[in-house]
Amino acid sequence: LNKKSIIIDNNLNYTSNIEYEKTFLGYQPKPGVHNYKIVTNGKVEINKFYSIGNNKFRITPEINDLIKNKSLNFFGGSFAFGFGLNDDETMPYLLQNYLKNWRINNFGINGYGVHQMLALIQREPSILADINILMTVEGHIPRATCKRHFSFGTPKYVIDKEEKLIRSGNCQFGIMDNIQIPKIFGSIINRSEIKNYIFNLLNSEKTFYNKNARKIYLAILEEINTIINENGKTLIIGYMDTTSNLNKEIFDSIIKRKITVIDLTLDKENEENWLPDRHTSKLGNEKRVFLIQKFLKENLYLD
Repeated sequence: LNKKSIIIDNNLNYTSNIEYEKTFLGYQPKPGVHNYKIVTNGKVEINKFYSIGNNKFRITPEINDLIKNKSLNFFGGSFAFGFGLNDDETMPYLLQNYLKNWRINNFGINGYGVHQMLALIQREPSILADINILMTVEGHIPRATCKRHFSFGTPKYVIDKEEKLIRSGNCQFGIMDNIQIPKIFGSIINRSEIKNYIFNLLNSEKTFYNKNARKIYLAILEEINTIINENGKTLIIGYMDTTSNLNKEIFDSIIKRKITVIDLTLDKENEENWLPDRHTSKLGNEKRVFLIQKFLKENLYLD
């Protein structure tokens, strides 16, 4: 059997994978060091460590002891977080090779999307950096519109009758959306065969990316851009794939809304860019970081 299993090494006192707790964003990792280990047929494929700070976001070790007079934040899901990689293999860490006097923070978390970034900066605008990079792609559309099972309990946004984006409780599939239910109940609901049957009927791949879903996603990006501009900071969208028609359409829609965006597409056929689970490898991150710093230099964001 070619079965993958998560192994825990109790002698090192590390947890397997990441342990989460409920927060206003839906969930966040618990502070501490987490071990992510995959073994296939006795062979260790991945054995990495995630350091989570007291703010429940991933720690980016500083590459030098220079005084940091500027700041940059990464937001997004597992690609921003650096899923399957050590702390010194993530994009926030690697970008320090180019931005030596910048403090770089990582606000990406596995499974997150654009809606979590919006909820976070609405509640805590003080965390905004001089430059804020949101890593995103079309897969964040169903996350932002409550169409993924792991969206349970995360912030919910809708377009109202006046065509305005508003917060509408949490993604709980219509079950007391205004009261955040513990994630364990979401897990029970998600395992319900009746619920899954109904959910699959209502949410095919087409509805994941339908006109209304794309509208909400783009409205969230616009609101993020507005908040960042009002705070005198800069937003840059790091768009991770422009190879499909849908992604090209979204990429163009972002440009039309006058939101700064960088194309961070990597060659899907080059296995060096990817981990076995198709998350970005350290080399893939190095390539994206090079594109980011090149863009910053060319557009006068850097001295």
